[in-house]
Amino acid sequence: MTEEDHLLLNDLKRNTQQLFEKYNELEQKNKMLSEQVENLKQEIELMEHEKVELGRSYEQLKVANRILSERDENGEAKQRIDFLIREIDKCIALLNR
Repeated sequence: MTEEDHLLLNDLKRNTQQLFEKYNELEQKNKMLSEQVENLKQEIELMEHEKVELGRSYEQLKVANRILSERDENGEAKQRIDFLIREIDKCIALLNR
């Protein structure tokens, strides 16, 4: 083998080693990103469940509001329920983002 062949062979070995190092690095990054995706999926699932629960609470408050508005003469209970409904609406809006 000539000196040029040795140099080419060394370059090839070095390039191959760099390629394997980059592959391992990308493999680790891929694993990390996959774990992150799974965590975010679980978080979304929890938020969806919370959204459903808040929606149910919202509907119950609307029913209570209708009942109280018929019976409450001074409107304090109605104002309190209206406030709670607005707060729930804000929470639902935040969850929908």
